[in-house]
Amino acid sequence: MPLPLQPGPDRTLNYVRTVARLARIPDLRVLSLAAAQLVMAMRLRPIFDYAERDAAAELAMRFRSVPAALAALALGEQVCAAWPEAFALNRPCCVKLTPDEHTLAQMARAAAAGDRAGFSALLDGFVRTSRHDRLFDATVRALAALAAANPS
Repeated sequence: MPLPLQPGPDRTLNYVRTVARLARIPDLRVLSLAAAQLVMAMRLRPIFDYAERDAAAELAMRFRSVPAALAALALGEQVCAAWPEAFALNRPCCVKLTPDEHTLAQMARAAAAGDRAGFSALLDGFVRTSRHDRLFDATVRALAALAAANPS
């Protein structure tokens, strides 16, 4: 009989699956345009703050839309407030996503599909359930503003 502190086969398999899932995190180039823009907005915000530049104005120039910039920044604020730890970011030049950025991209995918249940399932056990609705609404608003700024 194994000791209680030793991982059993099920627990080991779970760790292996988690590591394998983290190793498969896609890069920025496979994301939708809106998801990539949200990730880049999150990456650029601290740089603008450090350079003492107005993030809203800078993103508005990049998105060619003030509402899109404000919605992306509002989503960033909601994410940072809801996340249990600091949101991990890569440099803007890096095509690989951090696990947090990947989660944001999955949030955008679920919100774009109108999948509130999938959105909540994605965040279950990570972000408090009471914050899921605010995050979903902020993501939907950001995606709508980006869609209006980038008509296809």
